[in-house]
Amino acid sequence: MWLATPRPTSVSVRAGSTALVGRDVEVSAIVKILLRRPAAVLIEGEPGMGRSRLLEELAGRREFTSGRVLSGACQPMREPFPFGPLLEALRSVGDRPLGPLSPVAGVLRPLLPELAESLPPRPEPLADPCAERHRQFRAVRELLIACGPALVLIDDLQWADEDTRDLMRFLTAAMPAELAVVAAYRTGSPSGHGAGIPFRTRANVQTARVTLGPLDVEAVGKLAEELLDLPRVSAPFTAKLHESTAGIPFVVEETLRALRDAAGRLPIGEVLSDRLLESLEVPISLREAITERLDALPEPAVRLACAAAVLAVPSEPAVIGELACLDGDGLRSALLSTLDGGVLGELGGDRYGFRHPLARKAVYDTISGPERTLLHSRAIQVLAGQPVPPLTLLANHSRAAGRTEQWRHYAEAAADEAIARGDTSRAIDLLQSVLAEASLGEDDIARLATKLSQVALRGFRPDVIETLERILEDLTDLRPSVRGTIRLSLGMLLVRTIGRLGRGRVEVEKAITELVDEPELAARGINLLAQPIDGLTPLSWHEVWMNRAREVFDRIEDPELRLALLGDRISTQAHIGDGSAWTEFTELPDHGGVVDGVAERVQLARLWCNLADAQSWAGHLARAEKLVTEGIRRATDAGALYAAGLAQGTRVRLDWVRGDWSGLAETTEQLRDTYPDLGPIVMECSLVLGGLAAVRGEFAAAQRHLTAASVHAPEHGPIPVVLSAAGVLIRVLLATDDVDGACAAADNAVTAARRKGVWVWAAALVPASAEAYTRAGRWSEADAVVEEFARGIDGKDSPVSRVALLAGQAILLDARGKHPAAATVFDEAATGYEALPMPYQAICARERAALCRLNAGRLTAGRLTAGQPTAGDRKAIEELTAAAEAYERLGATRDAGRCRHQLREHGAWAPSQRGRRGYGQELSPRELEVARMLSDGRTNREIADGLFLSPRTVEQHVAKVLRKLGARSRTDVARRMTTYAPATADR
Repeated sequence: MWLATPRPTSVSVRAGSTALVGRDVEVSAIVKILLRRPAAVLIEGEPGMGRSRLLEELAGRREFTSGRVLSGACQPMREPFPFGPLLEALRSVGDRPLGPLSPVAGVLRPLLPELAESLPPRPEPLADPCAERHRQFRAVRELLIACGPALVLIDDLQWADEDTRDLMRFLTAAMPAELAVVAAYRTGSPSGHGAGIPFRTRANVQTARVTLGPLDVEAVGKLAEELLDLPRVSAPFTAKLHESTAGIPFVVEETLRALRDAAGRLPIGEVLSDRLLESLEVPISLREAITERLDALPEPAVRLACAAAVLAVPSEPAVIGELACLDGDGLRSALLSTLDGGVLGELGGDRYGFRHPLARKAVYDTISGPERTLLHSRAIQVLAGQPVPPLTLLANHSRAAGRTEQWRHYAEAAADEAIARGDTSRAIDLLQSVLAEASLGEDDIARLATKLSQVALRGFRPDVIETLERILEDLTDLRPSVRGTIRLSLGMLLVRTIGRLGRGRVEVEKAITELVDEPELAARGINLLAQPIDGLTPLSWHEVWMNRAREVFDRIEDPELRLALLGDRISTQAHIGDGSAWTEFTELPDHGGVVDGVAERVQLARLWCNLADAQSWAGHLARAEKLVTEGIRRATDAGALYAAGLAQGTRVRLDWVRGDWSGLAETTEQLRDTYPDLGPIVMECSLVLGGLAAVRGEFAAAQRHLTAASVHAPEHGPIPVVLSAAGVLIRVLLATDDVDGACAAADNAVTAARRKGVWVWAAALVPASAEAYTRAGRWSEADAVVEEFARGIDGKDSPVSRVALLAGQAILLDARGKHPAAATVFDEAATGYEALPMPYQAICARERAALCRLNAGRLTAGRLTAGQPTAGDRKAIEELTAAAEAYERLGATRDAGRCRHQLREHGAWAPSQRGRRGYGQELSPRELEVARMLSDGRTNREIADGLFLSPRTVEQHVAKVLRKLGARSRTDVARRMTTYAPATADR
């Protein structure tokens, strides 16, 4: 069998074994069995499941280093050597002294010349071959007894010859007391050797049978990180890799090696894309394995496998057989052969196909060009006759068969079907593929582009923007209504794209003028321009468009468009603090009710998702939590991918402000990587990542993330995100004593807030700005921003703004030395934040209140320097201690360190009276903090600043961390920390 498609010259280099991933449970169970001798374990699995790698892992386990570990493997030879794998294993036993051996062991001298000096003289051969064979078996058993504690590992037992099988039966039937045997064999072997595995033991032997299955998605991700040498890979990439490899370890590794080789020849943006994974050539070793299985099949079974490869999806036997010109007994026989040979598999519902796409592609590549064309043409006939023709498959087969007109027809019909079902991605793919054809007429282009522009708004695909721009540029004679329809969608997509907000709004305004004869479409543009959340365009400009949207609403008859305008009006009013929006939402029948059409379901999902975002910024966090959960469900069901993505951004920000930080950084990074071109999601995720980095004291990383949140370019970002990011940035700069930088950031953000005119979005900005201005002595600016904020939120439905106003007022009081009054207001702010709940801000307010009380006590006592606290300070000290502990629980390590530092400064810290406990080789809590910061790439100075320790103390902690972890360098700490766990849970 030959490869039909020419292959470029390539070099495949394997760099040795990778770490064993995803088999912790199996390894732990096997080791536990093997430590209780005698023991026998049988490991079985389909090809590629990692049996050999598991044996390799067992051979290196430290639990077995005190005894001998003997390894051998059976070989797929036509005439295998008798006893081959066991003799291979026994050749190395002479490296240590053996126990006493009787003369019978001498019969092994010809078989094991390496042990000639350790074995007794060879006895005279017996005349009876059966008796001689029995003596050889006894000799092997005696040699294993003389080895003492021994672990024998035998691989690929399915290829064992009959002599080896008999010897294995003899050994396992009466195992030596200190012997453990592990044998691995392949199930589903095309050679048919799988039957009759020689493994029967007595009742006193510890036994186990382990079946290796595919890796789960998490394990595939870990394997990808190791082989690609990346700190992490995105969730979509991992899911796609798992889907493409079925989680089979061998297939995963070979695919990743091919990816790694291809990545060096591709632009960085392609390195981990789905497109690259789908276009990847089948790895050579995988191709060889599949070809070997095909070669072992009879000709009808090969035809059936090729037919299945052309069909490309799991199919019923009759369909595959019809394409392969097989039926009846011939079909059954061929199908059984492909199943026994491990080429096809039963995938449920009486459907058969390939375990993973790369196996299908390997078989497909063996089909010659003319034969492919013939099979695809025949597939069209077979599938078109089904009761419900599979339109997408018919389009694919038509294209592969070179039937262009037929392909266009089926592709457009399949896209229409996908739009009706809410399958947004498939619809976009189909329409894009047809529009890429150069031979289309203008009418066809206009019709297809109109469909594409409308469905594209449900998702977000940057390549659609390029397609629509090209069409508008190339086709100058389009009717105004068609041009306006396409331009409107283009503008809406541009608005969502990083750095293209202004141009998007310009395109939408142009589209509105072109849609004079299409008032309902024009209404969509008017509605978009009424949305004030993005950029620095003043609210007053948007309010003009809000009024126009109200004017056209009553003239709209399309139920989907009416729902779109209603939903956007409610969410917009909620965003700017109009409490009537929530009332209007709750008065909707069943909060929007249940609708039948996909378009209406998309708009209803948008309402829930957008309102969740608005309520979260207002501080109605409980409402937002319910809205976002239901909104994501509705958006996913309706195929509203863009709305679902935005709602996931709201979800991670909700988790951030509510203090649900466990695993949040990883989740947020994955979300950001999933939508790298979608501005609102990237910026919202960057805000969350910046906030998390700030509380860990990772100030450089925090500033990098906050820059990505558009903090320095407010004209390009969602203003609530920009102003919140500015609040975090100001606090980061103040923490590094960069007061001038903090004031500059405050100036920029306050100017943006004033220009926008929506002060309810400045809840995170105002207290931070007041802090920066008072630290710089800019009292008038500090007073002005708090007063202007108070006026701007007056009468608005924004609980978080009211609490933030208290925090800002408390900061002003504290800065002016009015500590008792400031403490009272800080307490009010803390209570307000706790009620929302926003625990981090609440703890910050409690900390400030405690410090105000301590400072007030010092002034009252006439003591301006730190010393032992008085009895009147005890409550404040308890509050400050509680704040430190609360920060610890939350994960705000730097803030916890600051509290402890303040306690020391106020003379309120004393060593434990119980004395310091010893941790031995285990990391102490402080060393664990240092190790985690080292893993993040922090310098000693950054660790010292983050934990409020001296550089000398940090140096000592770093040295202990390196020693206890056995790390060769600081960079090695990160790798070792991934598997580090304290010896006891209570430490």
